[in-house]
Amino acid sequence: MMRYRAVALVFGFLMGITATPLWAAEAYGDPFKGDGFVKDDWQVVCDNTLTCRAAGYQPESQYDMPASMLIVAKPMQPKVSAKVKLFANSEGHLTLNTATLWLNHKNYGAIAADGAEFALSPRQTEAIIGHARMHTNIAIKTANRTWQISDNGMSAVLLKLDEVQGRVGTKLALVSKTNPKRQTPKVARSKPVIHKAFAYPDDNKHPLAPTQKAYVNANINQWVDINAQALIGTKDSMGECELINPASEVAQSYKNESFEWTFTPIDANHTLASHQCWRAAYNEGYGYWLINNAKPSQPELITTSGNSYAKGQIASANKGRGIGDCWSGTVWTWNGKTFIKSSEITTGLCRGFADGGAWELPTYVTDIVE
Repeated sequence: MMRYRAVALVFGFLMGITATPLWAAEAYGDPFKGDGFVKDDWQVVCDNTLTCRAAGYQPESQYDMPASMLIVAKPMQPKVSAKVKLFANSEGHLTLNTATLWLNHKNYGAIAADGAEFALSPRQTEAIIGHARMHTNIAIKTANRTWQISDNGMSAVLLKLDEVQGRVGTKLALVSKTNPKRQTPKVARSKPVIHKAFAYPDDNKHPLAPTQKAYVNANINQWVDINAQALIGTKDSMGECELINPASEVAQSYKNESFEWTFTPIDANHTLASHQCWRAAYNEGYGYWLINNAKPSQPELITTSGNSYAKGQIASANKGRGIGDCWSGTVWTWNGKTFIKSSEITTGLCRGFADGGAWELPTYVTDIVE
């Protein structure tokens, strides 16, 4: 029987249930991975510089009126920024001039629109943070519509943000100023720098020589070892690249298809070998192996969840469900020796933003020097 891969959101890495204090017994996830730390209708995702982004969404009962609020906090900074995004399933993102923010049925003033986004003023942002620890009706109103943003999980998520940035029990805390377990605020971490190396442009002017292609094609299954359990799995566990071996159970289930290797020269000394690894309901992943032409028998596996290669970068993008209202993505960049992870993001929870998700919430950022 064919085993089907369940892809929840993030290219091969799944969020696990983590041990949490009693106030967040139903919360799950790691702020630095995947969808981050999630509680009810809110999540917080932090990147490797310790910048954290907390996002809240409309209640599940109001699925046809997607709305989201994003709060961005940088380490050691007392002020945070906030903005709102609105979406209507029939119209997509809305372009509006103004809307108003209402908290517990009190008008907190107009918020100016920039396309589908509304930036909150410092006063409005402070009001949102001030209401985080109490039950709050959060509404965004226009002339003839009202969007709701749930407060369920907001306090727990902002407390997790305080913990990640060392704000707990300090004057910098968003929701935990009086917490007796005082932390030491953390400073921002620097972005890693990647020096992107020359790679052939995608103009098909540098194909492998026929003899070289024939040699690589004849030996790649041995170099990669398509019988490795880590790739094809066992009867009890799923492999990372089940379609790489034409004799595997999964590959055999695609009776009318054949899965071939593709070889792409990166530069004069390196070649990228790719092969489809897996398929899911609405995602698929390819394996990418880096071949040093001088030592071709030792390919380096970069990922088994890639989707494309172009101009010195391998990219992976997968959606969390069929309508495409949540995505995640990773990019690896060529530095002349190997491909290094250069970015990793999620677009947030699957809450009806069907044109690609509500926000870009990175878990990994770098500076790329061309």
